[in-house]
Amino acid sequence: MFSQAVLIISTFVIAPYDGITLYNAINGQDSNRTVLINNAGAVINQWIGADRVASTPYLLPGGELLRPCKASGKNGPAAGGRIQKFSYEGEVLWDFIFGDENNQPHHDICPMPNGNVLIVAWDKKTQAEGTAAGRQNLNTQIWPTQIVEVMQTGPTSGEIVWEWHLWDHIIQDISPSIPNYGVISQHPEKLDINKGGIMGGGGGGGPAGDWVHVNALDYHPELDQIVFSSNSLDEIFIIDHNITTEEAAGPAGDFLYRWGNPSNYERNGQHVLWNVHGVNWIDEGMPGENNLLLFNNGNDDNSSDLIEFTSPLAADGTYEINDDQPFGPLPGDYVFFYESNDFHGDHLGGVYRLPNGNTIATNGPGSEIRELDSNGQIVWQHFTQDSIMRAVKYPWSILDAPAENCTGDVNGDEMVNVIDLLGVIDAWGLCDGCNADINEDGSVNVTDLLAVVGAWGPCQ
Repeated sequence: MFSQAVLIISTFVIAPYDGITLYNAINGQDSNRTVLINNAGAVINQWIGADRVASTPYLLPGGELLRPCKASGKNGPAAGGRIQKFSYEGEVLWDFIFGDENNQPHHDICPMPNGNVLIVAWDKKTQAEGTAAGRQNLNTQIWPTQIVEVMQTGPTSGEIVWEWHLWDHIIQDISPSIPNYGVISQHPEKLDINKGGIMGGGGGGGPAGDWVHVNALDYHPELDQIVFSSNSLDEIFIIDHNITTEEAAGPAGDFLYRWGNPSNYERNGQHVLWNVHGVNWIDEGMPGENNLLLFNNGNDDNSSDLIEFTSPLAADGTYEINDDQPFGPLPGDYVFFYESNDFHGDHLGGVYRLPNGNTIATNGPGSEIRELDSNGQIVWQHFTQDSIMRAVKYPWSILDAPAENCTGDVNGDEMVNVIDLLGVIDAWGLCDGCNADINEDGSVNVTDLLAVVGAWGPCQ
Protein backbone atom coordinates (compact mmCIF):
# COMPACT_ATOMS: atom_id res chain seq x y z
CA MET A 1 0.00 0.00 0.00
CA PHE A 2 1.24 3.47 -0.83
CA SER A 3 -0.12 6.92 -0.24
CA GLN A 4 1.24 10.34 -1.02
CA ALA A 5 0.00 13.58 0.52
CA VAL A 6 0.52 17.19 -0.44
CA LEU A 7 -0.77 19.47 2.29
CA ILE A 8 -1.85 23.08 1.74
CA ILE A 9 -1.51 25.52 4.60
CA SER A 10 -2.60 29.04 3.76
CA THR A 11 -1.01 29.84 0.37
CA PHE A 12 1.99 27.56 0.83
CA VAL A 13 2.20 24.11 -0.73
CA ILE A 14 4.14 21.65 1.40
CA ALA A 15 5.55 18.95 -0.84
CA PRO A 16 7.80 15.96 -0.34
CA TYR A 17 11.44 16.14 -1.30
CA ASP A 18 11.86 15.08 -4.93
CA GLY A 19 14.21 12.19 -4.44
CA ILE A 20 14.60 8.41 -4.40
CA THR A 21 14.25 6.20 -1.32
CA LEU A 22 16.34 3.12 -0.54
CA TYR A 23 15.59 0.33 1.92
CA ASN A 24 16.26 -3.34 2.65
CA ALA A 25 13.51 -5.89 3.09
CA ILE A 26 14.64 -7.65 6.27
CA ASN A 27 12.08 -10.42 6.52
CA GLY A 28 9.88 -12.59 4.37
CA GLN A 29 10.74 -14.31 1.11
CA ASP A 30 12.58 -11.27 -0.26
CA SER A 31 15.01 -10.83 2.63
CA ASN A 32 17.97 -10.67 0.24
CA ARG A 33 16.44 -7.75 -1.69
CA THR A 34 17.29 -4.03 -1.64
CA VAL A 35 14.70 -1.71 -3.17
CA LEU A 36 14.88 1.80 -4.65
CA ILE A 37 11.60 3.68 -5.16
CA ASN A 38 10.49 7.09 -6.42
CA ASN A 39 7.93 9.38 -4.79
CA ALA A 40 5.10 7.55 -6.54
CA GLY A 41 6.15 4.36 -4.76
CA ALA A 42 7.26 2.71 -8.00
CA VAL A 43 10.31 0.46 -7.86
CA ILE A 44 12.96 1.96 -10.14
CA ASN A 45 15.68 -0.53 -9.24
CA GLN A 46 16.36 -3.49 -7.00
CA TRP A 47 19.38 -5.58 -6.13
CA ILE A 48 19.23 -9.27 -5.21
CA GLY A 49 22.17 -10.45 -3.12
CA ALA A 50 23.55 -13.80 -2.08
CA ASP A 51 22.61 -13.53 1.58
CA ARG A 52 19.89 -12.13 3.82
CA VAL A 53 20.37 -8.40 4.38
CA ALA A 54 21.51 -7.27 7.82
CA SER A 55 20.42 -3.67 8.26
CA THR A 56 20.60 -0.43 6.28
CA PRO A 57 21.82 -0.08 2.67
CA TYR A 58 23.49 3.02 1.25
CA LEU A 59 23.83 4.56 -2.20
CA LEU A 60 27.21 5.84 -3.34
CA PRO A 61 27.91 8.39 -6.11
CA GLY A 62 27.10 6.93 -9.50
CA GLY A 63 24.29 4.81 -8.07
CA GLU A 64 26.49 2.10 -6.59
CA LEU A 65 24.94 0.19 -3.70
CA LEU A 66 26.74 -0.68 -0.46
CA ARG A 67 24.95 -2.97 1.96
CA PRO A 68 25.59 -5.27 4.93
CA CYS A 69 24.24 -8.78 4.87
CA LYS A 70 24.47 -11.99 6.83
CA ALA A 71 27.47 -14.24 6.32
CA SER A 72 26.91 -17.98 6.46
CA GLY A 73 26.82 -19.33 10.00
CA LYS A 74 26.32 -15.95 11.70
CA ASN A 75 23.43 -15.59 14.14
CA GLY A 76 21.89 -12.88 16.25
CA PRO A 77 19.87 -9.70 15.65
CA ALA A 78 20.83 -8.11 12.32
CA ALA A 79 23.79 -10.48 12.13
CA GLY A 80 26.20 -9.36 9.44
CA GLY A 81 29.70 -10.35 8.41
CA ARG A 82 29.39 -9.76 4.69
CA ILE A 83 29.56 -6.47 2.80
CA GLN A 84 28.46 -6.31 -0.81
CA LYS A 85 28.90 -3.44 -3.27
CA PHE A 86 26.98 -3.45 -6.53
CA SER A 87 26.91 -1.29 -9.61
CA TYR A 88 23.56 0.29 -10.39
CA GLU A 89 23.07 -2.45 -13.00
CA GLY A 90 23.63 -5.18 -10.41
CA GLU A 91 27.23 -6.20 -11.07
CA VAL A 92 29.00 -7.28 -7.88
CA LEU A 93 31.94 -4.90 -7.35
CA TRP A 94 32.97 -6.11 -3.90
CA ASP A 95 31.97 -9.10 -1.83
CA PHE A 96 33.89 -9.01 1.44
CA ILE A 97 33.52 -11.27 4.47
CA PHE A 98 34.84 -10.17 7.86
CA GLY A 99 34.65 -11.97 11.17
CA ASP A 100 35.34 -15.23 12.95
CA GLU A 101 34.15 -17.00 16.08
CA ASN A 102 35.29 -14.09 18.26
CA ASN A 103 34.48 -11.15 15.97
CA GLN A 104 30.96 -10.96 14.60
CA PRO A 105 29.67 -7.95 12.64
CA HIS A 106 26.04 -6.99 13.16
CA HIS A 107 23.63 -4.20 12.32
CA ASP A 108 25.14 -1.15 10.68
CA ILE A 109 27.99 -0.19 8.39
CA CYS A 110 28.98 3.33 7.33
CA PRO A 111 30.55 4.38 4.01
CA MET A 112 33.34 6.93 4.43
CA PRO A 113 34.42 9.72 2.06
CA ASN A 114 37.77 8.02 1.44
CA GLY A 115 36.03 4.92 0.08
CA ASN A 116 36.56 2.86 3.23
CA VAL A 117 33.75 1.35 5.30
CA LEU A 118 33.15 1.36 9.05
CA ILE A 119 31.79 -1.88 10.53
CA VAL A 120 30.30 -2.45 13.97
CA ALA A 121 30.90 -5.89 15.47
CA TRP A 122 30.77 -7.89 18.67
CA ASP A 123 34.17 -8.46 20.27
CA LYS A 124 33.45 -11.66 22.16
CA LYS A 125 34.92 -12.22 25.62
CA THR A 126 34.58 -15.36 27.73
CA GLN A 127 32.74 -15.50 31.03
CA ALA A 128 36.14 -15.73 32.76
CA GLU A 129 37.40 -12.61 30.95
CA GLY A 130 34.26 -10.70 31.86
CA THR A 131 34.48 -11.69 35.50
CA ALA A 132 38.18 -10.80 35.60
CA ALA A 133 37.31 -7.33 34.26
CA GLY A 134 34.82 -6.73 37.07
CA ARG A 135 31.43 -7.77 35.68
CA GLN A 136 29.31 -9.03 38.55
CA ASN A 137 27.09 -12.14 38.54
CA LEU A 138 28.11 -13.09 35.01
CA ASN A 139 26.90 -16.52 33.90
CA THR A 140 27.59 -16.27 30.17
CA GLN A 141 29.96 -14.66 27.70
CA ILE A 142 30.07 -10.88 27.38
CA TRP A 143 30.29 -9.25 23.96
CA PRO A 144 31.51 -5.64 23.97
CA THR A 145 31.49 -3.49 20.86
CA GLN A 146 34.26 -2.94 18.36
CA ILE A 147 34.33 -0.62 15.35
CA VAL A 148 36.70 -1.37 12.50
CA GLU A 149 37.52 0.48 9.29
CA VAL A 150 38.13 -1.66 6.23
CA MET A 151 39.72 -0.61 2.93
CA GLN A 152 38.84 -2.57 -0.19
CA THR A 153 41.93 -4.20 -1.67
CA GLY A 154 40.34 -6.45 -4.26
CA PRO A 155 37.00 -7.89 -5.48
CA THR A 156 36.67 -10.06 -2.36
CA SER A 157 39.38 -8.73 -0.06
CA GLY A 158 39.87 -5.87 2.37
CA GLU A 159 42.39 -4.59 4.88
CA ILE A 160 41.56 -3.43 8.40
CA VAL A 161 43.23 0.00 8.60
CA TRP A 162 41.80 1.26 11.91
CA GLU A 163 39.99 -0.20 14.89
CA TRP A 164 38.49 0.78 18.24
CA HIS A 165 37.49 -1.56 21.06
CA LEU A 166 35.08 -0.69 23.86
CA TRP A 167 36.87 -3.21 26.09
CA ASP A 168 39.76 -0.73 26.33
CA HIS A 169 37.46 1.89 27.87
CA ILE A 170 35.60 0.19 30.72
CA ILE A 171 35.54 1.01 34.41
CA GLN A 172 34.17 -0.64 37.55
CA ASP A 173 33.85 0.33 41.19
CA ILE A 174 33.52 -3.12 42.73
CA SER A 175 37.08 -4.38 43.14
CA PRO A 176 40.07 -2.07 43.83
CA SER A 177 42.40 -4.92 42.91
CA ILE A 178 41.36 -4.76 39.23
CA PRO A 179 43.25 -2.12 37.18
CA ASN A 180 40.05 -0.55 35.75
CA TYR A 181 38.79 0.39 39.22
CA GLY A 182 37.52 3.95 39.68
CA VAL A 183 34.71 6.23 40.75
CA ILE A 184 32.09 5.93 37.99
CA SER A 185 30.70 9.46 38.32
CA GLN A 186 34.19 10.94 37.90
CA HIS A 187 34.75 9.15 34.60
CA PRO A 188 31.93 9.79 32.11
CA GLU A 189 34.49 9.05 29.39
CA LYS A 190 34.39 5.34 30.29
CA LEU A 191 31.66 2.71 30.42
CA ASP A 192 30.73 0.98 33.67
CA ILE A 193 31.04 -2.72 32.87
CA ASN A 194 28.17 -3.45 35.26
CA LYS A 195 25.63 -1.28 33.46
CA GLY A 196 23.26 -2.87 30.97
CA GLY A 197 21.80 -6.36 30.79
CA ILE A 198 23.35 -9.26 28.93
CA MET A 199 21.26 -11.77 27.01
CA GLY A 200 21.64 -15.10 28.74
CA GLY A 201 22.58 -13.28 31.91
CA GLY A 202 19.35 -11.53 32.82
CA GLY A 203 19.24 -9.04 29.93
CA GLY A 204 17.58 -9.01 26.54
CA GLY A 205 17.85 -7.96 22.96
CA GLY A 206 20.07 -10.58 21.37
CA PRO A 207 21.95 -13.85 21.66
CA ALA A 208 23.92 -14.97 24.70
CA GLY A 209 26.61 -12.41 25.44
CA ASP A 210 25.00 -9.48 23.59
CA TRP A 211 25.64 -6.54 25.90
CA VAL A 212 25.77 -3.02 24.44
CA HIS A 213 23.76 -3.86 21.30
CA VAL A 214 24.94 -1.05 19.02
CA ASN A 215 22.49 -0.67 16.15
CA ALA A 216 23.62 2.41 14.16
CA LEU A 217 26.74 4.43 13.47
CA ASP A 218 27.66 7.52 11.48
CA TYR A 219 30.86 9.35 10.55
CA HIS A 220 31.48 13.11 10.47
CA PRO A 221 34.32 13.88 8.02
CA GLU A 222 35.03 17.43 9.23
CA LEU A 223 35.17 16.47 12.90
CA ASP A 224 36.68 13.05 12.10
CA GLN A 225 34.44 11.54 14.75
CA ILE A 226 32.11 8.54 14.96
CA VAL A 227 28.71 8.44 16.67
CA PHE A 228 26.87 5.23 17.55
CA SER A 229 23.68 4.28 19.39
CA SER A 230 23.25 1.62 22.06
CA ASN A 231 19.82 0.05 22.28
CA SER A 232 20.38 -1.71 25.60
CA LEU A 233 22.10 1.22 27.36
CA ASP A 234 19.66 3.88 26.05
CA GLU A 235 22.53 6.15 25.04
CA ILE A 236 24.44 7.54 22.10
CA PHE A 237 28.23 7.84 22.17
CA ILE A 238 30.85 9.79 20.19
CA ILE A 239 34.48 8.73 19.79
CA ASP A 240 37.48 10.23 18.02
CA HIS A 241 38.59 8.75 14.70
CA ASN A 242 41.47 11.20 14.25
CA ILE A 243 43.80 8.90 16.19
CA THR A 244 45.75 5.75 15.42
CA THR A 245 44.61 2.28 16.37
CA GLU A 246 47.28 2.28 19.07
CA GLU A 247 46.04 5.60 20.44
CA ALA A 248 42.45 4.36 20.28
CA ALA A 249 43.34 1.70 22.86
CA GLY A 250 44.33 4.40 25.38
CA PRO A 251 42.78 7.56 26.84
CA ALA A 252 42.50 9.17 23.38
CA GLY A 253 39.94 6.49 22.54
CA ASP A 254 37.68 7.23 25.52
CA PHE A 255 34.21 8.63 24.88
CA LEU A 256 34.22 12.26 23.79
CA TYR A 257 30.50 12.55 24.42
CA ARG A 258 27.48 10.52 25.50
CA TRP A 259 23.82 11.40 25.94
CA GLY A 260 20.50 9.89 26.85
CA ASN A 261 20.90 8.08 30.17
CA PRO A 262 23.19 9.80 32.73
CA SER A 263 22.54 7.08 35.30
CA ASN A 264 24.96 4.95 33.27
CA TYR A 265 27.75 7.15 34.64
CA GLU A 266 26.00 7.83 37.93
CA ARG A 267 25.16 11.47 37.47
CA ASN A 268 21.77 12.95 38.21
CA GLY A 269 19.67 13.72 35.17
CA GLN A 270 16.64 12.57 33.23
CA HIS A 271 16.64 9.25 31.43
CA VAL A 272 15.63 10.49 27.97
CA LEU A 273 16.35 7.72 25.49
CA TRP A 274 14.70 4.31 25.53
CA ASN A 275 15.83 1.64 23.04
CA VAL A 276 17.34 4.31 20.80
CA HIS A 277 18.03 3.63 17.11
CA GLY A 278 19.39 5.42 14.09
CA VAL A 279 21.61 8.27 15.28
CA ASN A 280 23.43 10.44 12.73
CA TRP A 281 24.73 13.94 12.15
CA ILE A 282 22.81 16.18 9.77
CA ASP A 283 24.99 16.61 6.70
CA GLU A 284 26.75 19.81 5.77
CA GLY A 285 24.62 22.14 3.68
CA MET A 286 21.30 20.87 5.03
CA PRO A 287 19.05 22.73 7.48
CA GLY A 288 20.35 21.89 10.94
CA GLU A 289 23.77 20.88 9.64
CA ASN A 290 26.00 19.24 12.28
CA ASN A 291 23.12 18.74 14.71
CA LEU A 292 22.47 15.20 15.91
CA LEU A 293 19.30 13.43 14.84
CA LEU A 294 17.96 10.17 16.27
CA PHE A 295 14.98 7.83 16.53
CA ASN A 296 14.01 7.29 20.17
CA ASN A 297 11.88 4.15 20.25
CA GLY A 298 10.30 5.27 23.52
CA ASN A 299 9.58 1.87 24.99
CA ASP A 300 9.03 3.50 28.38
CA ASP A 301 5.73 5.00 27.28
CA ASN A 302 5.06 3.26 23.92
CA SER A 303 5.59 6.52 22.06
CA SER A 304 8.50 6.99 19.65
CA ASP A 305 10.18 10.36 19.20
CA LEU A 306 12.26 11.98 16.49
CA ILE A 307 14.78 14.22 18.23
CA GLU A 308 17.19 16.77 16.77
CA PHE A 309 19.51 18.63 19.11
CA THR A 310 22.71 20.64 19.22
CA SER A 311 25.52 18.99 21.14
CA PRO A 312 27.84 20.96 23.50
CA LEU A 313 30.66 20.85 20.95
CA ALA A 314 33.65 23.10 21.67
CA ALA A 315 35.90 24.69 19.05
CA ASP A 316 38.65 22.13 19.66
CA GLY A 317 36.38 19.17 18.90
CA THR A 318 35.75 18.22 22.54
CA TYR A 319 32.39 18.35 24.31
CA GLU A 320 31.67 20.53 27.32
CA ILE A 321 30.54 19.00 30.60
CA ASN A 322 30.42 20.50 34.08
CA ASP A 323 31.62 18.73 37.19
CA ASP A 324 28.94 16.50 38.71
CA GLN A 325 26.55 17.30 35.85
CA PRO A 326 25.57 15.10 32.89
CA PHE A 327 26.34 15.99 29.31
CA GLY A 328 23.86 18.41 27.77
CA PRO A 329 21.53 19.31 26.30
CA LEU A 330 18.85 19.29 28.95
CA PRO A 331 15.85 17.09 28.14
CA GLY A 332 13.46 19.04 25.96
CA ASP A 333 16.09 21.47 24.68
CA TYR A 334 15.58 20.28 21.14
CA VAL A 335 15.78 21.89 17.71
CA PHE A 336 13.19 19.49 16.29
CA PHE A 337 10.90 17.08 18.11
CA TYR A 338 8.17 14.87 16.66
CA GLU A 339 5.91 12.43 18.44
CA SER A 340 2.72 10.78 17.20
CA ASN A 341 0.55 8.09 18.74
CA ASP A 342 0.37 6.27 15.39
CA PHE A 343 4.12 6.14 14.75
CA HIS A 344 5.50 3.94 17.52
CA GLY A 345 8.13 1.33 16.72
CA ASP A 346 9.36 -0.68 19.69
CA HIS A 347 12.47 -1.74 17.73
CA LEU A 348 14.18 -0.86 14.45
CA GLY A 349 13.76 2.72 13.19
CA GLY A 350 15.79 5.66 11.96
CA VAL A 351 15.60 9.27 10.82
CA TYR A 352 17.43 11.57 8.37
CA ARG A 353 17.29 15.24 7.36
CA LEU A 354 16.63 16.08 3.70
CA PRO A 355 18.06 18.98 1.66
CA ASN A 356 14.74 20.87 1.59
CA GLY A 357 14.47 20.80 5.39
CA ASN A 358 12.05 17.89 5.60
CA THR A 359 12.78 14.89 7.79
CA ILE A 360 12.33 11.29 6.73
CA ALA A 361 11.77 8.63 9.39
CA THR A 362 11.23 4.89 9.40
CA ASN A 363 8.89 2.99 11.71
CA GLY A 364 10.44 -0.41 11.08
CA PRO A 365 7.89 -2.71 12.77
CA GLY A 366 5.08 -0.68 11.22
CA SER A 367 6.67 -1.01 7.77
CA GLU A 368 6.17 2.72 7.24
CA ILE A 369 8.38 5.47 5.87
CA ARG A 370 7.09 8.92 6.81
CA GLU A 371 8.36 12.29 5.56
CA LEU A 372 7.61 15.38 7.66
CA ASP A 373 8.04 19.08 7.11
CA SER A 374 9.68 21.34 9.70
CA ASN A 375 6.31 21.74 11.48
CA GLY A 376 5.83 17.99 11.81
CA GLN A 377 3.20 17.77 9.06
CA ILE A 378 3.17 14.53 7.06
CA VAL A 379 3.98 15.26 3.40
CA TRP A 380 4.73 11.73 2.16
CA GLN A 381 4.19 8.15 3.29
CA HIS A 382 5.16 4.77 1.96
CA PHE A 383 4.14 1.40 3.36
CA THR A 384 6.07 -1.77 2.54
CA GLN A 385 5.24 -5.45 2.83
CA ASP A 386 8.30 -6.01 5.01
CA SER A 387 9.83 -4.79 8.24
CA ILE A 388 12.68 -2.39 7.51
CA MET A 389 15.51 -1.01 9.61
CA ARG A 390 16.01 2.47 8.12
CA ALA A 391 15.13 3.97 4.77
CA VAL A 392 17.43 6.60 3.28
CA LYS A 393 16.28 9.22 0.76
CA TYR A 394 18.69 10.66 -1.81
CA PRO A 395 18.64 13.30 -4.53
CA TRP A 396 18.28 11.96 -8.05
CA SER A 397 21.77 13.30 -8.78
CA ILE A 398 23.34 10.49 -6.77
CA LEU A 399 22.71 8.31 -9.83
CA ASP A 400 24.83 10.56 -12.04
CA ALA A 401 28.18 9.15 -13.06
CA PRO A 402 31.05 10.84 -11.20
CA ALA A 403 33.11 13.25 -13.26
CA GLU A 404 35.85 11.42 -15.13
CA ASN A 405 39.51 12.16 -14.59
CA CYS A 406 38.90 14.48 -11.68
CA THR A 407 42.33 14.49 -10.12
CA GLY A 408 42.24 14.80 -6.35
CA ASP A 409 38.54 13.96 -5.87
CA VAL A 410 39.19 11.24 -3.30
CA ASN A 411 35.60 10.85 -2.08
CA GLY A 412 33.94 11.12 -5.51
CA ASP A 413 31.66 14.09 -4.78
CA GLU A 414 32.88 16.07 -7.83
CA MET A 415 34.56 18.61 -5.58
CA VAL A 416 38.20 18.79 -4.53
CA ASN A 417 38.33 20.31 -1.06
CA VAL A 418 39.38 19.75 2.54
CA ILE A 419 37.47 16.46 2.74
CA ASP A 420 39.75 15.07 0.05
CA LEU A 421 42.80 16.32 1.94
CA LEU A 422 41.54 14.51 5.02
CA GLY A 423 40.99 11.40 2.92
CA VAL A 424 44.63 11.45 1.81
CA ILE A 425 45.86 11.96 5.37
CA ASP A 426 43.60 9.21 6.67
CA ALA A 427 44.97 6.71 4.12
CA TRP A 428 48.61 7.73 4.62
CA GLY A 429 51.14 4.99 3.90
CA LEU A 430 51.26 1.98 1.63
CA CYS A 431 48.17 1.63 -0.47
CA ASP A 432 47.15 -0.79 -3.20
CA GLY A 433 44.60 0.80 -5.48
CA CYS A 434 42.90 3.10 -2.96
CA ASN A 435 41.33 6.37 -4.09
CA ALA A 436 43.77 8.46 -2.03
CA ASP A 437 46.73 7.20 -4.08
CA ILE A 438 46.23 9.88 -6.70
CA ASN A 439 49.46 9.28 -8.63
CA GLU A 440 48.98 5.50 -8.38
CA ASP A 441 52.47 4.77 -7.11
CA GLY A 442 51.30 2.38 -4.39
CA SER A 443 51.80 4.85 -1.57
CA VAL A 444 49.81 7.75 -0.14
CA ASN A 445 52.20 10.56 0.73
CA VAL A 446 52.95 14.25 0.30
CA THR A 447 52.84 13.94 -3.50
CA ASP A 448 49.17 13.03 -3.27
CA LEU A 449 48.50 15.93 -0.89
CA LEU A 450 50.03 18.34 -3.40
CA ALA A 451 47.90 16.83 -6.17
CA VAL A 452 44.76 17.58 -4.17
CA VAL A 453 45.84 21.18 -3.55
CA GLY A 454 46.67 21.64 -7.22
CA ALA A 455 43.22 20.45 -8.33
CA TRP A 456 41.24 22.47 -5.73
CA GLY A 457 37.68 23.36 -6.69
CA PRO A 458 34.80 21.76 -8.63
CA CYS A 459 35.55 18.98 -11.10
CA GLN A 460 35.44 20.05 -14.69
